[in-house]
Parts: sequence; structure tokens; C-alpha cells
Amino acid sequence: MANSGRPRSTGSSSRGSSKKSSSGKTTRSNASRRTTRSAPVRTESGSPEFFKKFAASKAAMPVIFLAAVILIVGIDLLVSWNSYGLFFKILGVEILIAVIVWVILTLVFSRKSSKDPDASLEDEV
Repeated sequence: MANSGRPRSTGSSSRGSSKKSSSGKTTRSNASRRTTRSAPVRTESGSPEFFKKFAASKAAMPVIFLAAVILIVGIDLLVSWNSYGLFFKILGVEILIAVIVWVILTLVFSRKSSKDPDASLEDEV
């Protein structure tokens, strides 16, 4: 076979070679040390990451609330077929239900927090 132009190695390459130091311990040359590189951290891109960041922001609650109100009003308009009397009756019933549910949830959670007044003091130093 033809020689590729590289000199043949005689078995003592700098890679993986060991040398004995004066103290008798075997040491390896710097060329034989492998550099460990961590894999690059992949970050999510696109809409899932955007929605996670948006949901964690302070602007999420008002935007979600407005979107829900617009959705409910749009569904009410579709159901009522532009009969405005029916639209306002449906919307009035929905508002009453929402107020009743809000009052009940407020009473339940306020009673739960006032039940054990010392619970909040345990965290204080």
C-alpha cells in the first residue's frame, strides 16, 4: 500500500502516554487529558415558552379575564341570533350566576383563613 505521507507511529505517541516522574508515580501528559464539555442547554422556543412566560407575568390575569368576557358575550350573541332582548336576559342570568359563585367562594376562603389565626404567625420570626 502507498504511504499517505504521514510518518508511522512507533507506539509512543503523546496521546495516552505515561511518564514516570522522579517520585515514582505515573503521570499523564496534558495532551492525553480529555476536556469535558457539557452539552449545550436547549431552551424551548416558540409559543409554549411564550405562554409559560406570559402566564407567570402580571398582565396575564387581566388579559385572560377580558378574553373570557369577550368569548362569553360572543357566544351569547350567537345563541340569541341578534335578538337583543334574549341576549340581555342570557347575559343577566350569567352575571347573576357569576356573582353568586364569587360570593360563595369569597365566604369559603375567608372563613378558612380566619379559622386558624395563629397559622399566619408561625411563619413570622
